[in-house]
Amino acid sequence: MIAQSPAAPALTQGTDGSLQTLPRRIHRHKVGFAALALLSALTLAGCGGGGGGDGATDEMTEAERLRRKTSTSTTTSPTAPTTPTTETTTTPPSTGTGTTTPTTPTSEDTTALPSSTPADMTEGLNGIWPPPSRNLSSSACSTRLVGKRNTYDVGPGKQYTELTDVPWLSLQGGDVVNIHYRSTPYRTKVGLRPLGTATAPVYINGVTDTSCNRPMVSGAGAVTAKDAIAANFFPLVSNLGVFTIFRLPTDSRDTYTPGYITIQNLHISGASSKNTFTNHTGATQAYDDGAAAIYAVRVNHLTVENCEITGNGNGVFTNTRGGSSIDHSAYLVFRRNKIHLNGNANRSTEHNFYTQGYRVLFEGNDIGQAYGGSSLKDRSSGTVIRYNRVIASARALDLVETEEEYATTVQSDPLNDFAWVYGNVIINDYYQPLGISGRPIHFGFDNTPSRARKNTLFFYGNTYINRSTWTKWYYTTVFQLGGNDDWLPYPDMAVEASGNVFWNDDGSTQWRFLANNTNGKIRFRGTNYLPTNRYQDDSVVSGTSTRRYDYTGHTMIEGDAPGIDAATFVPSSTSPVLNKGILGPSFTPAAATAANLVVDREFTAPFGTRARVLKGAAQDLGAFEQQ
Repeated sequence: MIAQSPAAPALTQGTDGSLQTLPRRIHRHKVGFAALALLSALTLAGCGGGGGGDGATDEMTEAERLRRKTSTSTTTSPTAPTTPTTETTTTPPSTGTGTTTPTTPTSEDTTALPSSTPADMTEGLNGIWPPPSRNLSSSACSTRLVGKRNTYDVGPGKQYTELTDVPWLSLQGGDVVNIHYRSTPYRTKVGLRPLGTATAPVYINGVTDTSCNRPMVSGAGAVTAKDAIAANFFPLVSNLGVFTIFRLPTDSRDTYTPGYITIQNLHISGASSKNTFTNHTGATQAYDDGAAAIYAVRVNHLTVENCEITGNGNGVFTNTRGGSSIDHSAYLVFRRNKIHLNGNANRSTEHNFYTQGYRVLFEGNDIGQAYGGSSLKDRSSGTVIRYNRVIASARALDLVETEEEYATTVQSDPLNDFAWVYGNVIINDYYQPLGISGRPIHFGFDNTPSRARKNTLFFYGNTYINRSTWTKWYYTTVFQLGGNDDWLPYPDMAVEASGNVFWNDDGSTQWRFLANNTNGKIRFRGTNYLPTNRYQDDSVVSGTSTRRYDYTGHTMIEGDAPGIDAATFVPSSTSPVLNKGILGPSFTPAAATAANLVVDREFTAPFGTRARVLKGAAQDLGAFEQQ
């Protein structure tokens, strides 16, 4: 985040999640932009780590590494990702003084609300990646679920009235916990460790009220769940999350990976260093700067859907340290969430999404700005970002290398060097409360070039909007490749751009597709709508015979009035972008599923997706079809 808007006060976040006015920053433009760009590069270079695990022998060392990772010299040969065990039972925590024996679930309110059985979790199975797209509801409404094994209900008049009493650490495959709406937040820190399966996953399910308000779970002033206290779950990770996915001290640190977990239909906030909670010893403790609404030390097959996540250090954080061949997270799916205003105003290392794992999908989300950090930061392999609305912060999308991964399962994924960004609306807006980004989309690496994503960012079927004027923001960039500025050790690293609308809404701000001064490569394919006020260095890329801007076989439509609605981004009947689009990228790596990488959906406000219905002879450019 570089500048604040003169049209709106700069904001920070109160301990209760409310917005508060900050002293206004002064914008610098024209001559001052170079200094701002340098400051941005230096700041963003430190946008912290996504790896972490539990490989140290000393507990204090391990605790520190779980918070903000430190180096080790351990190296293990790469192996394929390990699928969680298919067993449907887990060892319950040992009982002791103060332990609450899990209550047998009841069916007292089975008929009180419409109920349904949870869906299986099949994403990533049978070598298919990404999974097929599907329509995702734009309604926050949700109902009670009935588990294939046990069903636990929490709320006014239910089996449990507070989250503190639920046997979280004993959940097994097929269990469901329904958290029913009430007017006040639930204030409990929860530990999770279930071993679900694809056909018997574990669901943490919010049940909305009749107005579709999600149940609120807040970390501010929270207490620690009773079973976590009794089983000594939290000593190493006590200040890292509201929902923390980890293991018990009695679980194998080398082989135990919780899996097949869905967390949905909740409003989760309060895991912020501005807030405190009561920890497992009964003492008051502050959260870590990097605490998250959902913090996974290691997890396989995690889905987060229809949640509003705000007011935390990180919104969602998934770790992959790679201390052993199974020490990674895998198959992470985030669908139709509203995630916004997480982060810390004076730091650049916390973000709305901060993920590292073996294959990740972001689909149908409304991703707002973040304090200090990026709207979405990802260090995963096989990254797919489709049909979202994204408002840029320090960056809109920061797609970089794995961090502190020593057993290189993620790095060794054949899809590690690629990412797919399609069907999205991405807005870089000077007038947003947290300002505009100088380098909104980053692909490559932060700190370790040997781990960089070395091949192609496929960017297609998107609507990208810059909102500023030249008097406020002299020039804007879209893509930054490699490290900072001209540090690009891999000449094959490139963006393939096709079927997009790039809209410079005022037309006066100078447009630069590449932030790199002398390196970086963008291949325009098919047809794109491009702004008129463009600057480009079309020199030959160092170490290659190709030029930085490759228009081979490309049809260019130039202009600053693409004929799309400024609010909905839907093309009008006279728009020049009609019938010029494409379905997918020019090629697909062998390990990816080409049929599932075509543009066949579109974002629906406030979140979700619907089928993209072809109206003319071909798809329209951008994220939406003319209605």
